[in-house]
Amino acid sequence: MRHLIIVIYTLFALLPLMAMPQGNNAVKCPVVKVQAERLPDLNVPRSGHSVLLLNGEPTVIGGHTTNFVPTPTLEYYKDGKWHWVSTAFTHDDGCAVELVTGKVLIMGGHKENMGIGQSFEVELYDPLTHTSEGFASLDTKRAMLSALALDDGRVVIAGNWYHKDAIEIYDGKNSFLPVKDVSIGRATPFILQTAKDDALVIGGMDTVGHHITLPVADRLHGEPCHVPLLDEWRIVPVYLFWPSSTAFIGDKSKGNYSYLLLITNDEGQLAIARVTNGEFTLLPTDVPIPRSSQGEEILYHSRIVVDRQCQRAYLVGGELRHEAADSNATTRVYVVTIDYAMSPARLTLCYTEALTGVNIDNIILTADGDLMLTGGVPQGSNFKPTAATWLIHVSPRNRAAAAGWPLWKWALLVLTIVAATALLALLFRRRKKEQSDEMPPIELPDEETLTAPVAENLEATDDGEDGAELMRRLCQMMEEHRVYLNPDLKVKEVATALGTTYTVLSNCIKSQQGCTFPQFVNTYRVALAQQLLSEQPDMKLTEVWTATGFASESSFYRIFKSITGMTPNEWRSNSNAS
Repeated sequence: MRHLIIVIYTLFALLPLMAMPQGNNAVKCPVVKVQAERLPDLNVPRSGHSVLLLNGEPTVIGGHTTNFVPTPTLEYYKDGKWHWVSTAFTHDDGCAVELVTGKVLIMGGHKENMGIGQSFEVELYDPLTHTSEGFASLDTKRAMLSALALDDGRVVIAGNWYHKDAIEIYDGKNSFLPVKDVSIGRATPFILQTAKDDALVIGGMDTVGHHITLPVADRLHGEPCHVPLLDEWRIVPVYLFWPSSTAFIGDKSKGNYSYLLLITNDEGQLAIARVTNGEFTLLPTDVPIPRSSQGEEILYHSRIVVDRQCQRAYLVGGELRHEAADSNATTRVYVVTIDYAMSPARLTLCYTEALTGVNIDNIILTADGDLMLTGGVPQGSNFKPTAATWLIHVSPRNRAAAAGWPLWKWALLVLTIVAATALLALLFRRRKKEQSDEMPPIELPDEETLTAPVAENLEATDDGEDGAELMRRLCQMMEEHRVYLNPDLKVKEVATALGTTYTVLSNCIKSQQGCTFPQFVNTYRVALAQQLLSEQPDMKLTEVWTATGFASESSFYRIFKSITGMTPNEWRSNSNAS
């Protein structure tokens, strides 16, 4: 009867996959068609503009219009139409950041037509009154800059285009003050908050448009730092200002400053980096990010937009740009949805019909959780920007995201999730029982048969013979059953398996080995990592740390160096050289 139930649950779990639309990447990533809605056009065709959601109103600021001429305007979308507002200055490839007061700091941009020069100009926009006025000057003239508002009201500013880059800060009142030079000049860098009053500056493109390959980040406080993950990966450049708040997935009240960034490697693979308080790790995903669909290669915009309410992020892409400017050309929009709260994160590829005049560079997450695409240069000509605005219905808050799914399909999906959950729970309990039944008793080995790396270091202690005997049994468990490969291994679980208590086992390890239980376990993990690095020189470090029981990449690097005195890369190089 139990086997029959399992078969039925499995069939229910497979039904959505059997009904899934099939495309070139169906095997790798589920594919869903979504609806796109053409909204009223902008009053001014524009590109190179900043985009923000202010008081629930999508707002586009600055940029350049027809003939590559900067426009001293901004627009906000309300009551089904765009409303035009005059600004004090032009801000083509400038930036705009919302302050803790609710007002918006608008800064910099190109000084002349056709993207030439940099500007000192700053103004303050009030989204309640829809008025803007100039009031100060940047310390350094800038274009293609970025900004981050700190919790205390100050703003960190960095980035430039064909001009010196440095970090400066707005004091929250009237002054822009220089802070320090940067190790690498960057255009439209990522400025990520790492603490209440600190930030990290990193990017994928330097001030003349070259891709950055050095794995180095600058900090508001402290010296530049090395980012180990970027030894194998690099950040995909952002070509327009990107408010880091749009990719924030942390919780400031708990001191968790986490962001998602798109990264790539030399093989052209794409992945997602999770940056938490300045530490970079790979976000595990259930499938790779798809590179093509519907017979087309997908070009992704490098910004990731997060809907924190749904714990879902979006990566927007489109077909490769047309070589010639053609106002009638159409393009599909692709959106990878990233359910980042799951482990691994679940990816789904959404796509639209072919759309006219659409561009993927300027993305706003609306108050309803859908994606709005505004203006841009669909065919790559800065002299002919578009005024088109499209709304892509991807939000799980909106039934349109189902792209015509009937109610019975939603009901089937819910039933499938319930059935799959019950099946997984049943299988987990059954497997756990089988493992418990099959687990052989731990036999006390003779001293000649001890094979654990630390066994030869055992000495008599105040614990007497019983302590040494317990230590030998612990080593036997580590060597034969390799329980250290479990990243969630707990000392209480090991003590129970050995027929002793948490306190006795902890004191035994401390007296016999002079270390804690985690330190003792990590010696086995590092020993195995050394073996893999030596015997398999082509094995990636991400594969090494996951295969040796470490819980994260950062802990692997930190613990490996603390035990060996070298980083994994340094140890591998020395091992291969010898």
